[in-house]
Amino acid sequence: MATTDYGSERTRGGGAAWLYVPIILILFLGGAMSVGAYAYNDVDLTVMESLAAGFGGLAALIVGLFAAAIGIIVGLIGALIGLVAAGGAVAMTLFIVGSPILAIILIVMLMRRPKSDCPDPAAHE
Repeated sequence: MATTDYGSERTRGGGAAWLYVPIILILFLGGAMSVGAYAYNDVDLTVMESLAAGFGGLAALIVGLFAAAIGIIVGLIGALIGLVAAGGAVAMTLFIVGSPILAIILIVMLMRRPKSDCPDPAAHE
């Protein structure tokens, strides 16, 4: 009897990394910015002040990234509205320029005299 192992084993616990990686990254970057604020500041800061400055700066960077993403989305929507308005302006311009030309062509076609005076040329065939 042949045995197959198609999908018999399931690995569990792989989803926790997506939760822990951002937390570890935030803690590492906030700590690095705190060390930078403590070591490279002109004013002598206490440890708590440098921690607040480091994590506050990281929070400001994260908020700034979200604001930039929202700004890009709003800018793209505005550009789309601008394209629609520009397309409407081009269509209106072509209509304003083309309408008299079409009217003149149609009037010339309607004002032409027929080649013969007979109203029904098919009757002579």
